[in-house]
Amino acid sequence: MRTRERFIWAALIVAWMGVIFWFSAQSGENSAALSGGIVEWAAHLIRPGLDQMPQTERQAFLDSLSFFVRKGAHFSEYAVLGVLLTGFLRTFAWKGWGRGLTAWGVGTLYAVSDEWHQTFSYGRSPQLGDVCIDSGGVLFGILAMALICVIITSICQRSKVKKAEKEND
Repeated sequence: MRTRERFIWAALIVAWMGVIFWFSAQSGENSAALSGGIVEWAAHLIRPGLDQMPQTERQAFLDSLSFFVRKGAHFSEYAVLGVLLTGFLRTFAWKGWGRGLTAWGVGTLYAVSDEWHQTFSYGRSPQLGDVCIDSGGVLFGILAMALICVIITSICQRSKVKKAEKEND
């Protein structure tokens, strides 16, 4: 059972790393176009009258929103990686902080390699700030997964206690 579970987690990790690799392989122009479309969509949700704004004000708003969308994408994609790495490492009988630190280390190393990979994509460059954001995303994913596991364990334990109480009645 654990072998199958490990394989599934590992396959998800490799697939997700492939998604991250694909995003990093895009040229600067393609990356900007993708995030630009998301920024336009989000901008219209946040500011319904965006098209009626003066051009300079509109552009300033879009530029500031673009920063948050791009950095939020970095954070989010690495948060997913943190969840996946933690899920994989939970399949081993390994207690304590080592599992989380290992997941964080692997995720951060992948972030470093991802930024290096961008040096080979036209119009892209590595950013130390992005590695920090990515690393923070991995940590967030690890903590989110830990919280989810604590909640699920607590629910299961309560269920067992209630079942035992009913059997004793």
